[in-house]
Amino acid sequence: MSRTPMKVTQSSPDLLILEEMPWFIAIMLSLFTLMSAAIGLLVLSQSLLGGLVFLLVGGGMGLAGVGIFVERLQLILDARAGRVTLRSRTIFRHRETVFDLSDLIRATGESTLSGGDTSSDPSRVRRPVHRPALVLRDGAGGTPHLHPITEIYDSSRSSAEAVRAINQWLSDLRGPDPTLDSALPPR
Repeated sequence: MSRTPMKVTQSSPDLLILEEMPWFIAIMLSLFTLMSAAIGLLVLSQSLLGGLVFLLVGGGMGLAGVGIFVERLQLILDARAGRVTLRSRTIFRHRETVFDLSDLIRATGESTLSGGDTSSDPSRVRRPVHRPALVLRDGAGGTPHLHPITEIYDSSRSSAEAVRAINQWLSDLRGPDPTLDSALPPR
């Protein structure tokens, strides 16, 4: 599934904001909901049951689709406050996770192959898909762990661009990270 790319909406030496809002999906699902409701109201004058089915089932499915698929995602790295805030909002829920900026080591990408079970159709081509993640220090001093920025994997370049923007901002704030430099091939 392709999604709206995560874009840098604000970048300054002490603040980096990346956002993602699936406008196309939001508009299409909203139009579906409105059309179902309008048809339901038109049919309601002819048939009470038919109108209610269109109004409630069609409108309800559209509203459920908006609630499930339309998610605004925001990642805020704030050097002044010393924290990283990850916000996710749909019309049905709001989730916010806050980390200390000092616990953020860097950003990285997670990759997997698209599709699930290929036993039913082994000829199905599986493509690599990616999502951005934060590499965080464990509070107990243990090994670093990954915290995905989004639950959705996709095949676009937006994950790599988000990772690059975060790591560049961290590098500008803290100076170059020697662990990232050693992971790069020699020039």
